[in-house]
Amino acid sequence: MERRDRNRLAMSAYCRVSPMAKQRPNYRRSMWKRIENISGAGMLVAWSRSEPEIKAPHVGERYMVELRLPPHPVFGQRALQFKTKVVRVFEQSNGRLMAGLSSTRGTFKFIKPGAWPETMESATVQ
Repeated sequence: MERRDRNRLAMSAYCRVSPMAKQRPNYRRSMWKRIENISGAGMLVAWSRSEPEIKAPHVGERYMVELRLPPHPVFGQRALQFKTKVVRVFEQSNGRLMAGLSSTRGTFKFIKPGAWPETMESATVQ
């Protein structure tokens, strides 16, 4: 049964994901993940590509997700920032670990020069 109440935009963009609080000991501060689709209420994130050493998120954990936007001539470099909560975790038949995140509305964040890796062009939404 379809439970979504909003349309989703299929996309492939890299985002920076970081825990909202120190939820687990020895947990990395921020990680690069790929967004598979996004809507006004949440997003589906490819958490890993079947790497067993990657720890799966748990339902209820909270993360800050930042999605870098293309540079704007007036506003400069900005990112959309979401406060999210893990609502679903599942493994696909090919071993990829996926996480469904619900989110509040996005807010814009100014990005200082050098704050994001400049070589990661794929991190920008096209």
